[in-house]
Amino acid sequence: VSKDALQIEALIRRQDVIDMGVNRFFVIAALSLAFSQVAMAQAVQKKTGAELMTFLTRLDAAQLELHNGKADSFKSLWSHGDDVTLSGGFGGAIEMGWTNISNRLDWVGKQYSNGRNSIDRLVTNRSGDLAYVIQIEHIEFNVPGQSTPSSRDYRVTMIFRKEKGGWRIVHRQADSNLTKQAPQ
Repeated sequence: VSKDALQIEALIRRQDVIDMGVNRFFVIAALSLAFSQVAMAQAVQKKTGAELMTFLTRLDAAQLELHNGKADSFKSLWSHGDDVTLSGGFGGAIEMGWTNISNRLDWVGKQYSNGRNSIDRLVTNRSGDLAYVIQIEHIEFNVPGQSTPSSRDYRVTMIFRKEKGGWRIVHRQADSNLTKQAPQ
């Protein structure tokens, strides 16, 4: 075997080692990223608690039902106290007390049919028996009796309280002021 052939073979082996090192680096980096994302998800769940996360899953499903004209599931997630408040996305007065909110949610359900939504939850936080979310909601629906699709985008804050039956909504504020505007 010639000296040149031995040098070429040595270079190839070194390149293979370098390639293995680069591949190993990318594998380690990908695994690190995956583990960090799992750790972040676990940290959010630990911070907010599994029971609250389960409640939020039920809340998302109930909102989809509301956007299809069925208010009962969403209403079942509310506290029935006199201290609950709703500042709804359709505007109007701030509703106070369960009776007023129940009536308002029945009315809201009648405004939607064939709904779809997506929820971008920006913040979820909990401290003791109180929790809140900040989220952006994108809703596509038909007004009942109309074939033209409608859509709404809301920025939403909801506050929850842990009661005897589990987590309940005690306040919801929704508005469509998604564009920053200077005073006129």
